[in-house]
Amino acid sequence: MGNGTDQNNRSGFTLIEILIVLAITALLSSLAIVYTHVGQNQISLSIEESKVAQLILEAKELSIATYSTNSATCAYGVHFDYANSTYSLFEYNSAASSSVPGGRPLCPSLASTTAAGAVDTAAMQLYQSGSWQVHTAQGVKLFDGGYASGTIQDVLFYPPDPFTAINLSGQSTFTYPAPTASYVYLRTTDGSAARTITINPVGQVSL
Repeated sequence: MGNGTDQNNRSGFTLIEILIVLAITALLSSLAIVYTHVGQNQISLSIEESKVAQLILEAKELSIATYSTNSATCAYGVHFDYANSTYSLFEYNSAASSSVPGGRPLCPSLASTTAAGAVDTAAMQLYQSGSWQVHTAQGVKLFDGGYASGTIQDVLFYPPDPFTAINLSGQSTFTYPAPTASYVYLRTTDGSAARTITINPVGQVSL
């Protein structure tokens, strides 16, 4: 009888054993949640990188297309707002433009647009609501890599080629010819991963 009772008692779990099992389960669950969160952010980062690159290429294509039409738009570009982590595809409609009856409006020359002086932010106007002040995905943000690192604040594509002009973060002038390489930086909000989009002087985009 005594041996049977002892054997029955040993077949159950003690309170300490149950607490250990619960603690291990909680730890594994928290690790799984963290891992899933990090994984989701990195997936969002890759998707956002592709979206930004596509928007830059769209601005370039629009600039080429507008040259062959009777459009009042002088150029197209993309603006990056690092403080609010948004980006916008814009039409560049300068107040210095002059219309020609029956013909394509005359836009300021590229030389005057990129001359020393403040960027004409009033000329950067909405193209489409869906591509204006687009916020980065949850868990992802635009990252200003620093003025010395060639961080892009604005990229402008000026017909007909189109020519690529860059306004670097911390500056207020479009530079043409564009720098050897300029960058848009994206990273996860937790800092676990980052991506860099590169634009070269002829407007080629690489990831």
